[in-house]
Amino acid sequence: MEFLQHLLPSQTDLALNSWDFDTDTHQVVLNLSSTQAIAHCPLCNSSTHRVHSRYERILKDLPFVQFSLTILLVVCKFFCLNQNCPRRIFTERLPHIVAPWARRTIRYSEHLKTMGLELGGSAAARLSHQIGYEHSRNAFLRLISSLPLPEISTPKTLGVDDFALRKGHNYGTILVDLDQNKPIALLPGRTAEILEEWLKEHPGVEILSRDRSKAYKRGMTDGAPDAIQVADRFHLLENLEEVLEKVFKGHDQVLKRVETAQLKAEGIAAPLPVEPQWESQSQTIISPPLDPLLDPQSQKAQNRARRLEKYEQTHALREQGYLIKDIAYHLGIGERTVYTYLAAPTFPERQPSNRQRRSGLDRYKPYLLEQWNLGRRQTKKLFQEIQQHGYKGSYATVARYTQQLRQSQPQLKPKRESLNNLPGRGPAPKVQTSNQKPLSARQAAWLILKREENLTSEEKTLLERLGGQPELSGAITLAQGFIKLVRQRLPENLDSWLEKAKNSSIKAFQSFSKGLKDDYDAVKAGVTLEVSNGPVEGQNNRLKMLKRQMFGRAGLDLLAKRFILTS
Repeated sequence: MEFLQHLLPSQTDLALNSWDFDTDTHQVVLNLSSTQAIAHCPLCNSSTHRVHSRYERILKDLPFVQFSLTILLVVCKFFCLNQNCPRRIFTERLPHIVAPWARRTIRYSEHLKTMGLELGGSAAARLSHQIGYEHSRNAFLRLISSLPLPEISTPKTLGVDDFALRKGHNYGTILVDLDQNKPIALLPGRTAEILEEWLKEHPGVEILSRDRSKAYKRGMTDGAPDAIQVADRFHLLENLEEVLEKVFKGHDQVLKRVETAQLKAEGIAAPLPVEPQWESQSQTIISPPLDPLLDPQSQKAQNRARRLEKYEQTHALREQGYLIKDIAYHLGIGERTVYTYLAAPTFPERQPSNRQRRSGLDRYKPYLLEQWNLGRRQTKKLFQEIQQHGYKGSYATVARYTQQLRQSQPQLKPKRESLNNLPGRGPAPKVQTSNQKPLSARQAAWLILKREENLTSEEKTLLERLGGQPELSGAITLAQGFIKLVRQRLPENLDSWLEKAKNSSIKAFQSFSKGLKDDYDAVKAGVTLEVSNGPVEGQNNRLKMLKRQMFGRAGLDLLAKRFILTS
C-alpha cells in the first residue's frame, strides 16, 4: 500500500482507496479519491466547501513496468457561493494532476509529447505499440500541434540562412540566436521582404550574420539599418573556390599536363621508352589510359565536337548583339549554358568525374592482381577461385578486369644485341593499379584551399606543380593571398588585395573583386569579428534530419515546433 502511494501523481491531493492487478491483460487499476476540502471557482476564483455531488473520472497514467496503469478518480462538484458568479456548480480542479476534461494525467501527456517531439508521428507510434501505449501517429501529431512556441526574445546576434522544404520548389528562412546557439523562428520563404518584416517586428538586433545572399542583404539593410552585417568566412572561401574552378576549367590541358607529371614522379605512370631494355621489365608499370578524344570516330569525340560548335556559335551570336535568351532559343541550349560559354575565355572541357562506381568485384581485385603478377593469367580459373570465396558476379565482369590488366602491360622488345645474353623472353612486367583520382578543376581548387598542415607530401608536390604553371600561377597567388587575409583575420590587407584582383588580367577575379566591393562592409566585418554562421549551418543540418525523418511531409508549423522545442 505504501509503495503504491509513492507512485501516485500526487501524494497530498489524492488518496488510494484500493487497487487491482490483472495479470492476463497486464493492467493495474487504482481507485483514488480527491482529498481537497475546499475548492475554487474557475470563473470568479471564490472558495467554497459546499459539495454538490461526486462523479468518477477514468484517466490513463504512466505504465508500471510492463503493466498499463488506469486511474479511477472520484472528484467532487461544488456550489459556488458567489451570488454574482454566473456559474452555480463547478467541478473541482486538480491542475497539477489532470487538465479539465482530459483523459490522461499531465505527466503522461508530457511523456507522450516528448516522444512525439523527438521521434515524430510514425516512429513514436511504432515505439508506443512496443511499450504498451498503443497510440496512433495522428494522436502524437495532435499533441505536437497543441504545443505553443516559446515567446521570442530578440537576440543581439542573429544568424540567417535558407533551407528547403522541397528542394527546387519551396524554401524557408531559419533564424538562430548566435548568443545562445538556439533557433528562434522559421519563416515561410527566403525573400528580402519576409526578413525585413520580421526584423521590423523585433527591433534590437545589433549583429546580423549571413551568407553572400543579395536578398538577405537587402532585407537586413531595410529591416535593421543600424545593425552590423557580417559575411560568413566559410562562404567567402566557398565563393573563392567557385572562382578558382572557373579559372581552371579554361586550362584543361594544363591540368592534364600537371597530372601526368605527378603520376610519373610517383612511379605510377612511366614515359614510354624509345629503346626499352629488359631490365625495365622488372619495374612495376602501368600505361595511361587512351584518350577517347584521340579517336575522331568515338562517341565522346563527336559529342565534344558538337559542344565546341555550340560554344563558337554562342560567341559569334553574342558579338552580333543577340540577347542571352535569343541565343539559347536559336541554338537549342539552356540560358545557364550560354552564360557558362560566354564567361569562359576558352572552350570549357568536360571535367573528369571523381565518382567511382562500386562493383561486387572490388573486394576481390587485390587477390586477382596478386595472382596476375604471379603469372596466373587464365581468367576462367581465376573466376572459379573467387567464386569459391563468395563472388556472386558474372564471368564477363572478371573478363573485363583481366583485359584491363592485360592492356596495361606493354609488349617490350629487347635490343637485338642483347638477345644472345638473355635466357628466353624474360619475365612479364608486373601490373599495378592506380587509385589516383583524375585531377579535375574542382579538385585542384579545393587543393589550394586546403590548410597546409592537412596536406600530404603528394598534395604538396602537386600544389607546387600547379603553381609552377605560368597559366595558373597568377590565379593561385591571388587565391592564397585572399585565403591568408580571411583565415588570419587581416582586414588591413583587404583593400590592397581588392586592388590587385581588380587590376589582374583574370576576368573571374575581376568579377569576384567587384562583388566583394559591393558587399564591402559585410566582408570586412567578416574578417574582423569573431561572429560566424557555422552554428546556423549546424542547426540547418538538424532541420534537414527532422524533415527527412518525417518523410518531407511536415508543414512549416509542425516542423517549427519539432525544431525549436527540441533545441
